[in-house]
Amino acid sequence: MARISMIGAGNLATHLSLALQTGGHDIVQLFSRTAKTAAPLAQKLNCPFTTNLIELEQSDLAIIVVSDDVISEVASQITLPMVHTSGTKGMEVLNQNNLHGVLYPLQTFSKNKEVNFQNIPICVEASNKEFEKILVEIAKSVSKKVSLLNSKQRKHLHLSAVMACNFSNLMYTLADEICQAHEIPFELLKPLIEETAHKMQSIAPTDAQTGPASRKDLLTIERHLSHLNTDLEKKEMYQILTESILKRS
Repeated sequence: MARISMIGAGNLATHLSLALQTGGHDIVQLFSRTAKTAAPLAQKLNCPFTTNLIELEQSDLAIIVVSDDVISEVASQITLPMVHTSGTKGMEVLNQNNLHGVLYPLQTFSKNKEVNFQNIPICVEASNKEFEKILVEIAKSVSKKVSLLNSKQRKHLHLSAVMACNFSNLMYTLADEICQAHEIPFELLKPLIEETAHKMQSIAPTDAQTGPASRKDLLTIERHLSHLNTDLEKKEMYQILTESILKRS
């Protein structure tokens, strides 16, 4: 199994490093910009940490799990074979004098919310076929869902993920605000949210679409819009989304 240097100590770095350890890999060292962020994860991993990339020890692979804007800067200071975990950055942002690639886990991560990494898709890209095989084996040690995607495909996958996850979560937030304003428990919506997500396991999103717009129930739509006359932000969003559903129905 691989000896790995983990570069970063945020949400994804936490989950990924623990999954790699469970998969039999050795996290030999952790880097983070401050001891405050590095120490708690290093303690969990039972490994040393550093706040200086110059002090990075030799390992088989450096996994760069930092914000997109600083990937290139960090990579320029590393001489090990390396990957980043970004959905939006191409492979070319890495130090191309070394073996380099991408391990992109497609999931939303919160540090204190456990996830089953075996069910998380991991997208792999590499600078050559030999390194690709190594990365695929590492990915398969933590996930049952490993795919080869190039940088262009990965960028569009990330865009799709933002639409499916982040924008959906905003809709939950807006729904919660409406519930709170009228003293309705948001808990009443949770079975509906769960069933909507569950449908995606067996049918296409277009086939799962329901509601007044898909039925072309214009009177209900007008009533909803009238309820939103005092909240122009929600009214505008309701109109845009409704028109989009009507166009596809």
